[in-house]
Amino acid sequence: MLMLCAFAVATSEFIIIGVMPEVAGDLGVSLPTAGLLVTAYAVAVAVGGPVLTVVARNLPRRPLLVGLMALATGAAVLSALAQTYPLLMGARILGALAQGLFLSVASQVAIASVPEEKQTAAIAKVVNGIALSTVLGVPIGTLIGQANGWRASFVLVAALGLIGLIGVLVFCPKVDHEPEPTVRESISAFRKPAILLGLATTVLSFTGMITAFTYVSPTLREVTGFAPGWVTGVLLIYGLGTMAGSWIAGRVPPNRIARVLPFTITALGTVLLLHGLLMQTKVTSVLSLFLLGTSAFATGPLLHTFLMGQAGPASGLVASVNISAFNAAAALGPILGGAVITGGLGLGSVGLFAAVPTVVGIGVALVIAGHTRRRATAVAQPVLAGTT
Repeated sequence: MLMLCAFAVATSEFIIIGVMPEVAGDLGVSLPTAGLLVTAYAVAVAVGGPVLTVVARNLPRRPLLVGLMALATGAAVLSALAQTYPLLMGARILGALAQGLFLSVASQVAIASVPEEKQTAAIAKVVNGIALSTVLGVPIGTLIGQANGWRASFVLVAALGLIGLIGVLVFCPKVDHEPEPTVRESISAFRKPAILLGLATTVLSFTGMITAFTYVSPTLREVTGFAPGWVTGVLLIYGLGTMAGSWIAGRVPPNRIARVLPFTITALGTVLLLHGLLMQTKVTSVLSLFLLGTSAFATGPLLHTFLMGQAGPASGLVASVNISAFNAAAALGPILGGAVITGGLGLGSVGLFAAVPTVVGIGVALVIAGHTRRRATAVAQPVLAGTT
């Protein structure tokens, strides 16, 4: 149910991209002005999520989840009914605030609902809802919106949100929620090197992935030679890759994440380095997209689980900030890819430049692995000495 909820709120974030010309025409605004509906949403998630996480830190988790899904569903209904641009902008920001806090709370509930050895798998399922929104929710919502008007896209989001809300009411267990630390104590968690390094790894690795993925559709058409009607079908292969990556992440125990992270990010960096070459033919492009989804969504849940484990009582705030870090990557990626294309290097070169931040992320992940290993050794030595 949490995966379905994540699917609904993430679809709400990106669905407007597919119907932006219709929105602009209907509300009488320019395309760049309509594009601000995407930017404002991302900013509201990135900024509002951590702030609301602090404000709501001591509220019971299950009722908070119910309230957030009700708010997200209501925001989708308001979006569908909005007759003016300001009203649609207000509804979008309302939904973004619900999403920013929801993903943080959902992460906490997912971890609290399973034994320790299954925590990574639980986070992977929630994250997979976000991944599937890009390859299922947005294309389907776009088709519905183009056929029946852009408001129908938000009716779809509202329906998904309502199903998720009912699912939370029926299936979500009552989760024990210990009192959160004070604001000062929560913020002090960011003094830990492992947390700062983990957040940097999120920004670096996913800036690379999003840089390539943003321009996948035009690359499939103009470089690989797929007809427009085939592009959505090929992107479903990417979706299968995200599911495979989440499955791989779920097999990693929390205490081994730091050791595994460099390998998954190296796989992601390798795919990006070869992306331009692999996109030259139809068979290898399908393989490239599958591996891109697999490596990226093996990395994402591992990073998220690792950071929450390092944060201790401040896990909610750290989870929210990590979501903000992902949104920062989502903003930086298109800029980097756009600069490559504007510079005349072409779509085939986007992957090569996308690999640069990801390769830096490999180095940071290696530092995390070394830091975690040294900490484990330092903790073990006094114990062994006391036993002796």
